Amino acid sequence: MGLYQEKIIWLALCAPLFALTHLANAWLFDHISVSNHINWIYLPAFLRVAYVLILGPFWGFTAIFVGSSLLGGNFEQNLLQALLNAGASAVSPVVALGLFKLLKERQLRIAQPSDLMQMCLLYALLNAVVHHFIWAYQQPEQLLSVSQLPIMIVGDLAGALLGAFLFTLLMRRSGLYPLIERLSK
Repeated sequence: MGLYQEKIIWLALCAPLFALTHLANAWLFDHISVSNHINWIYLPAFLRVAYVLILGPFWGFTAIFVGSSLLGGNFEQNLLQALLNAGASAVSPVVALGLFKLLKERQLRIAQPSDLMQMCLLYALLNAVVHHFIWAYQQPEQLLSVSQLPIMIVGDLAGALLGAFLFTLLMRRSGLYPLIERLSK
């Protein structure tokens, strides 16, 4: 099987996994959510980072966009709003990876926890800003309070860092780094 076919299979697995993780997160943390889009803990944040790092920017973007689009009918939003939210979800980790490479003047080392933590921080900041920009433009009713931007940053960062910790632990114990390295090329 070629790398292209393998990435298609990963896309077919990752997109619905993202949507299911989003729904599970909403159910698990409903009591601490601010809205359908903002939570104090957002576990799918790490999937966004991981998909871009493991599948690469194009395939990671695509998996996140498709997974987020699957959720579009779950919220009270029109098609344009759903696509803009999916695009914001998908573009933020791609831009964060580009910014990481620009600032560090090197590739991100997926086996390096400090690189993952810095990537998670960049992603959390960018994701919240991009979403709020789009909401201000297209969905002003999503702007509930001044505090929701920092809450979204904290929620994305908490979910991304927890995922990064568990990912690093799993990769070290299972010896799956060679597979991850191969996919990320």
